[in-house]
Amino acid sequence: MAIGQEIEELIEKRVVEASVDPTENAEVQRINLGDQVFEDKLVKMVRQVAYIGLLLGWMELAWAQERKAPSSSGSQNQDEITPTPRQMQNFLWRTLVMKDLKLKGQVQFGEKKIPIVVRTKERLLQFEFQDRPLQIRVRFAPEGSFIQRRGRDGEEWQVITGSEKTKAVAGTDLAFEDLGIDFLRWPDPQPCGEDSVMMLDCWVYEVVPPVQSNYAKVRYWISKGYKTMIRADGLNGKDQPIKRFTFNSVIEAEDTVVIGEMKVAKLTPGTDLSTTRTYVQVETVEKGSGL
Repeated sequence: MAIGQEIEELIEKRVVEASVDPTENAEVQRINLGDQVFEDKLVKMVRQVAYIGLLLGWMELAWAQERKAPSSSGSQNQDEITPTPRQMQNFLWRTLVMKDLKLKGQVQFGEKKIPIVVRTKERLLQFEFQDRPLQIRVRFAPEGSFIQRRGRDGEEWQVITGSEKTKAVAGTDLAFEDLGIDFLRWPDPQPCGEDSVMMLDCWVYEVVPPVQSNYAKVRYWISKGYKTMIRADGLNGKDQPIKRFTFNSVIEAEDTVVIGEMKVAKLTPGTDLSTTRTYVQVETVEKGSGL
């Protein structure tokens, strides 16, 4: 089978069909999946993505065309094809399409537990905090996320821009900008070699924010096998991680797989020690978001 055909089939297995404007600019999360999650669940998770990550993937047919010629031994395989940052962004953007679902769970910060409803549909994500008048809507776009907030149903949505995006959500470790995963669409990401995370071989990329952000840079890891982000670190000006996003579990319901628990940890700069942790936990999944 030709390499181009192999890659086309690989993309087909992992991409949610959606109408994509070919003029759109290029546009990312990571998943701590565990050893007992089967590949079919991982592929479904890529389709659900949103991370709330988060899960995403990208890649164009040009990737195959830019592939280096195989060695004479024929030992080279498609995992050794290194996508350019632009190709990776394009692939992730194409798969950033969510199913029509209503998720119920909680956000835990220290001893505080906040009941929450999350609604997903196509490229729209809506968080509804049940203990306070707070709703947040995130609409993914190629140039960056469009984030709005309001108190209750029926009220006017207010746009969140500039420094407001860097503020904490409901007193947790999550910032508004984190909900939009904009770093996946920041311009000019740079490849930073390869690494292994949770026994998965990964490509590593770094990108500098073009707008005001809590981070001087974001580093993220993409699984070679699943074309999915499995970890992301927000860095300070000294290239030290100050916030880390990881996934602790997944759940299967309504013929799909979604993130069961996502952990967001603020780190002591220069270490892997967390000072505070926030958990986003999903308990039930229903078809039909109501959006």
